[in-house]
Amino acid sequence: METPLKQIYQIRIPLPFRLNHVNSYLVQEGSFWSVIDPGLNTLVTEKSWVQTLHQLNVKPTDIRNIYITHFHPDHYGFAGKMQRWTGAEVNASGETYALAERYYSQEQAERNLHFYLKSGMPETLAQDVAELDSRLLHQISPITGTRVNLLKGDSIVLAGELYEIVLGGGHAEGSVGFWNAERQALIGGDLLLQKITPNITYQFEEDEGNPLESYFETLNALQRRMVRTVLPGHGPVFQPQTDYFESVIAHHKERLDHVLGIVHEAGSAGTTIYDISLRLFSKVFDNDSARFALGETAAHVRYLERQKLLRVQESGGKYSVFENVQY
Repeated sequence: METPLKQIYQIRIPLPFRLNHVNSYLVQEGSFWSVIDPGLNTLVTEKSWVQTLHQLNVKPTDIRNIYITHFHPDHYGFAGKMQRWTGAEVNASGETYALAERYYSQEQAERNLHFYLKSGMPETLAQDVAELDSRLLHQISPITGTRVNLLKGDSIVLAGELYEIVLGGGHAEGSVGFWNAERQALIGGDLLLQKITPNITYQFEEDEGNPLESYFETLNALQRRMVRTVLPGHGPVFQPQTDYFESVIAHHKERLDHVLGIVHEAGSAGTTIYDISLRLFSKVFDNDSARFALGETAAHVRYLERQKLLRVQESGGKYSVFENVQY
């Protein structure tokens, strides 16, 4: 599908999840082509690309560059296979490469299980969710060829026009956006989405980060750019309404208030991250949703902990969440 940006085509790649597609972008660069976010490493993805390239009369070897906006599998997973298929260079931020190497391992799947259990998730459910993490490893094709680091503020040329590399966080640290200042257009992966907000997750033993704060900073930075057109990682191309950024931030502020209310009700007994997630996300459809709900809840708890409004205490192999007050 053509987009408002010249010679940039949106390719809808199916996903085997509740969020059932990812947007890849195919960019015509004169006699050769570039791909942004090739998709998940599945046979369906491969067939989609074979069909798309055939329809456009593009040979695999015509693809010279593969750009990745962030390390999540639905964007990153097929990059290694596409690189071996085309001989293209892979371009991503240094954080994207580092996070992919860390997260796509059996060791990380085991760390995830520990987090689920310590957060209060029932053991059977935690084991089932961790099994999803392990299976996901087969949907990642490692990058073995040439890798190029994209740096904040650098410029690249796409379809004959200049794009600035912008970096963001929250959903995935080191996320890359491609900013066309002349057109006030952003090819942004999951930085900005129209009808949903990207999942913001955290694991407490993971690091000293604060992903929700990082996401707020990213939104504020993009708002200052006066974005007029977004080519997103999911959903249609859209033009942000005047209150878009404020409404996304307000959505998370409401969720933060909800978390505070839940923890206040628990009183001196405290509560678990999992129990908060059940209240915060009452419509959890499957194990995959339970995993995202737990991570998103943890990110909001983390933000409030850093604001000194909540206290997280580890005891007996479990995290307990309390109001930061003396009882």
